[in-house]
Amino acid sequence: MESYDNSGGINLVCESRGWNPEPKVLWLDREGATLPAEDTQTHRDTEGFSVKRRITVYDYSDSNRFYCRLLQKHHMMETEVIINSKVFDAWKWSVGISVSACLIAVGLIVTAVICYKKGI
Repeated sequence: MESYDNSGGINLVCESRGWNPEPKVLWLDREGATLPAEDTQTHRDTEGFSVKRRITVYDYSDSNRFYCRLLQKHHMMETEVIINSKVFDAWKWSVGISVSACLIAVGLIVTAVICYKKGI
């Protein structure tokens, strides 16, 4: 898990090093369907290929299981990522607190300006 997304999702990153030849990187849902993700970042050095691919996922309640699969012609590696719904709830709380704090700040500024203009 890399970070929270402004739209309520969670950014996941799949990264692996030392591949030769370069692997294909896929993000899959619980049923094995390919999910849309950012383009794969690839770097080659003396140890082989390093790959990285990011995806933003959202709370699907009963199916917060995601898979990162790396494929070569005769080799496959897969990692399962399970995200508890409470992790998504934490994002909702932080957004709610931030919005509330902004509204309070705006209210205090408006009150201060009105009081200043009235000479209170």
